[in-house]
Amino acid sequence: MLTALAASLDKPLTTAAADLVILGCPVSEVVPLARQIGPDCRPGCVVTDLGSTKGSIMQELAAGLPGGACFVGSHPLAGSEKSGCAHADAALFENRTVVVCRGDATNEAVERVTMLWQGLGARVVSMEPEEHDRALAVTSHLPHLLAYLLAGQPKGVERSLVASGFRDCTRVAASDPALWAGIFRDNREALLVAVDLYLSKLVAARTLLANGAGLGEIRELIEPGHQFRSDLFSG
Repeated sequence: MLTALAASLDKPLTTAAADLVILGCPVSEVVPLARQIGPDCRPGCVVTDLGSTKGSIMQELAAGLPGGACFVGSHPLAGSEKSGCAHADAALFENRTVVVCRGDATNEAVERVTMLWQGLGARVVSMEPEEHDRALAVTSHLPHLLAYLLAGQPKGVERSLVASGFRDCTRVAASDPALWAGIFRDNREALLVAVDLYLSKLVAARTLLANGAGLGEIRELIEPGHQFRSDLFSG
């Protein structure tokens, strides 16, 4: 039987008998917590995480942990802006993607982590850490950053005029800022590339508006976004 224990920063549990340890903590704490519990893990124990960044974590832990445990990175692409036990969802991972980064881990260790996620109904995708971070900078980290900035804009605006469009675009700004500040910092290189690309498109939009562009030009600017989103969620 697979023995699994969840470890947290505020209430660490013994890992001596665990075959698999899951670290559910901010990305800035994954490496120190893994190294903290490493000596207590038995040889062959597999440690994984839930973090939204992978490059720096895998670079630090890919070679293994003190005591013979090994590390396999995980990132479940699931969840919401709500956190804590009160918002637990037994079906959270069903039909959702989980990225697994193996580093120098053995096939057996990767299989153990893969079986965990598949047992929860998830689709497992294997990726290199840098590839993961570049992709998530565009699909997750930049949208969260923009949501926070957008949500901070309408100060002084009558609340009754803040409608569903603003609510939908800023939903993830309800996420814990401390958690996301760590993600932005940890993936700053890939996020900077994504920000620069977005800025270039924002400047293009501003130029069109400032120059009095016609309806056709404005529609040409926004049509690709409409089409991509329609295609993405059409199934």
